[in-house]
Amino acid sequence: MSATAVAGTESPSVQFRPYSIVLALSLGVAACGGDDLILPKDGEPARITVVSNPNPAATVGQSLAEPLVVRVTDPGGRPVSNVEVTFVPPEGGRIDPSDPVTTDGDGRASVSYTLSQTAGEQLVEAHAPIEPATNAVATVHVQAAPDVPQGLIVNKGNNQRAQVSTVLPDSLRVKAVDQFDNGVAGIEVAWEADGGGEVSPTTAITGADGLAATARLLGDRPGAYGAVAIAAALDATVTFSATAIAAPRPELVLTVQPSAEAAAGVPLAQQPEIQLRDPFGVPLPQEGVRVTVQVAQGDGSAGGGTTATSDATGRVTFSDLELRGETGTRTLIFAAEGFTPVTSSEITVRPGPPAAGQSSFSVPNGTAGESTTITVRLRDEFGNNVSGAAGSLSITVSGANPSSGLSVTEEGNNSYTASYVPLHSGTDEVTVRFGEQTLGGAQSSNVSPGAADPARTTAQVTRTGIFFVRIDVQITVRDAQGNQVGHGGDEILISANESAPRSCAPPDGNEATCVDNGDGTYVDAFVIIAGEVTVNITLNGTPISGSPFTP
Repeated sequence: MSATAVAGTESPSVQFRPYSIVLALSLGVAACGGDDLILPKDGEPARITVVSNPNPAATVGQSLAEPLVVRVTDPGGRPVSNVEVTFVPPEGGRIDPSDPVTTDGDGRASVSYTLSQTAGEQLVEAHAPIEPATNAVATVHVQAAPDVPQGLIVNKGNNQRAQVSTVLPDSLRVKAVDQFDNGVAGIEVAWEADGGGEVSPTTAITGADGLAATARLLGDRPGAYGAVAIAAALDATVTFSATAIAAPRPELVLTVQPSAEAAAGVPLAQQPEIQLRDPFGVPLPQEGVRVTVQVAQGDGSAGGGTTATSDATGRVTFSDLELRGETGTRTLIFAAEGFTPVTSSEITVRPGPPAAGQSSFSVPNGTAGESTTITVRLRDEFGNNVSGAAGSLSITVSGANPSSGLSVTEEGNNSYTASYVPLHSGTDEVTVRFGEQTLGGAQSSNVSPGAADPARTTAQVTRTGIFFVRIDVQITVRDAQGNQVGHGGDEILISANESAPRSCAPPDGNEATCVDNGDGTYVDAFVIIAGEVTVNITLNGTPISGSPFTP
């Protein structure tokens, strides 16, 4: 057929039917390799669409005024009846009937819909058995409005913490809600600060989400703060709590720790040093900051220089700090106004040097020839027992038995002993020193003679006359060291030329007897007729030194 029509000649009419076009398109698609795609034929469902209001609106929990209606059509747009349509509501929503609905003669299927309790857009889908699947679903967009407002609730921002004089990191936020907790717009909320500080803004209107917020500025003191949200239209009040914490302060940092061990009452061998630092740890060159120290843990106290002042670099140096009191462990705390304090490491306090006022010694009266023990007890000025000090003790004896350099022995429990043997009767003066310190004054020890010793006892025996011979005897009783015993009562027997022994007794006016003078001396005088004379003298049954005598 020619594409050109001859003037005056009626062209034959060409008519195209829709199904012919669909068929041609189908063949074309098949020719392009779509072997798996089977398109609907005339009279078969090809599309489902919403024919009722696609965007109905209602209040949550209530039913739509009009049913939801969809229509199923074939490829030519003609209605298809007897197609099962399944309506799928969102969670909480309800359709009626709930079973699939079969399209009527006009291809229509309808259900009634009751909205869920969630405000916002609710999607109800209608599904039909159509290929391709993209044509098998029709969606109704239901606009769910919240119910009437019922109250005010906290949404965000309660129980926060922040520094004093700062705004809380999160705004205080409330929500006006209906009976289902959906946000309700347009509610005026008034804000009030409680406990200091302020809120901004002081009034807000809830938005579409039902929310209203304000910023909370805390006051300048640490502690508890509050805020109140008031919705007068709802007769509702909500409270918020917050805690203000102190702002970070500059700090004291121990750059040199005090000695780990210390003697009570003695300046620390290693004196502490402190550096001022800002809140970020950077050295703070601030002069004139006064730092004080005291005991943080443990008994006793700090003594000596307990205060030091920072120099231009912020450095604080203590010079004669000491620990006082009983032995044990301590920690020290260093503090300055406006700064975070610092605590030292643990310090072990041992006894200090002996103190004369707390220490003592004793020396008993002695006996010549016998050991005399001197006992020393050492305590520091706080009454702590001092051990390990034997090498620093020196004990000197003067008087009847001078002696020095006595060996000192530690007996334990702050007790020390030293001994010496006095040889001479009389008085000894004992002095005890610890280093250069004299412990109390000198103490006396009265040394008594020892027991009478015949070997050291002496006698003077003299004679006068030739035929009638007078014998005079003077005896001095001595101990083993030669000291006059100083008492009477020893048994002295005197015999001449083996005559019956004469005993001595205290004087009684009888010149014919040997006299005991009571001071360790004895005297006797008698006359014998003899040329040669031999005198025997015994002391307590033993001949004395030089006996027998031949005057």
